[in-house]
Amino acid sequence: MNDLERTLKSAERQRERLAATLRVFVFLSLMAATLSLREHGAHHHPVLNVTIAYGALAAAGLVFAWRRIFHPLLPFAFVTLEVVLVGVQTILMGSLMGQEPMSIVALPSAAVIFVILAHAAMRYRPWLVLHAAGLFLTILALAGLTMPAPQGIPTTSHNMQHNLVHHQLFPAIMIVLTAVILFVTARGTRQLLHASISERLARHRLSRFFSADIADRLIDHSNDNESGGAVQPVAILFTDIRGFSPIAEQLTPVELTDLLGEFRTILAQTIRDHGGVVDKFIGDAVMAVFGFPEPNDSSAKRCLACAHAMLERLQIWSEERALAGQPPVGIGIGMHYGDAFVGVVGRDDLLEFTVIGDTVNIAERVERLSRKFDADIVVSGAFAEAAALDSRSTGWIAAPDQTIAGHSRPIDVLYFGGGLS
Repeated sequence: MNDLERTLKSAERQRERLAATLRVFVFLSLMAATLSLREHGAHHHPVLNVTIAYGALAAAGLVFAWRRIFHPLLPFAFVTLEVVLVGVQTILMGSLMGQEPMSIVALPSAAVIFVILAHAAMRYRPWLVLHAAGLFLTILALAGLTMPAPQGIPTTSHNMQHNLVHHQLFPAIMIVLTAVILFVTARGTRQLLHASISERLARHRLSRFFSADIADRLIDHSNDNESGGAVQPVAILFTDIRGFSPIAEQLTPVELTDLLGEFRTILAQTIRDHGGVVDKFIGDAVMAVFGFPEPNDSSAKRCLACAHAMLERLQIWSEERALAGQPPVGIGIGMHYGDAFVGVVGRDDLLEFTVIGDTVNIAERVERLSRKFDADIVVSGAFAEAAALDSRSTGWIAAPDQTIAGHSRPIDVLYFGGGLS
């Protein structure tokens, strides 16, 4: 069961509890109508038995609702039993009161069907409304066809036409119209609820990695049910943990999971603080993008500031780990600047933010050079130009003509600082 289904089930469970409470008031109303038969001298025991059965159903509904016992078929079961009991009671009351078969639909007790229809509609199940209305009308129609007409009542064509229109067709039409209106309303409400929950869950998932404005942009593309993106200049940052395999050998699976969880949380927050986007986590590696949704001249500078902030925050975290007797953690960072396709790919729940292009590949290769130079940060010449860096910048060392995998031509890089490994 996914998050959407769990949320919908929780909403239905809450409505089922409300329906169970309202069912008690319906029972009290039916009991009052039943007791009124005794005041008129009618033999009301069959009707009383049916009313008591409805009361037992109401009690069972309360027990199920307040003990949080719920199954998707329960609403259909309860509504079916409700309609059958109310239909039987209406037929019995009509028979005791000497009503013509075709006019029993006009009895006051038959009005309970409107309450049942409302119960069905508020459960976010539109087909439950049509089921209730169709079952009730079927029961009353069968009763009208099988019940004998009361004796002593003159029957004329005029009376039959009057009874047919006023006591049978008109109430039946009102029930059908009410059912159709509630069906449309319940269907629209369920669709809106579905869309609202989907958007809230999607926004929650996206907010873990993206800033609010980017999350809104992704949600908008999802609502448009289309992919969207463009080729634009971006700054790409890759980083991973130095000596991750030796660290992993010292830790239990739970400890390793905690380490990665804390590591990702620190980096993701730092990236968001500097206006970047977490593209993906790959084991102990993180890829971030700066310059989305709109490209701007500060992308490389913000990416560089983010890299320095990462080093500072992870240095503090690593020292805390060392004091706790845990292995320290160091990282290497590589960055490149260039054109890439940036955007949203996929539809509905398969929505994915992605960055594609050789710029991404170069950034990943540049990060590998941090091991070669035992450096904290390595940037390509293109990134250095975009961030206004050169070999005269404090702490930066030029390393021209570096060969990287997958490229026939070497590139110039600059590196900064000494690694912790």
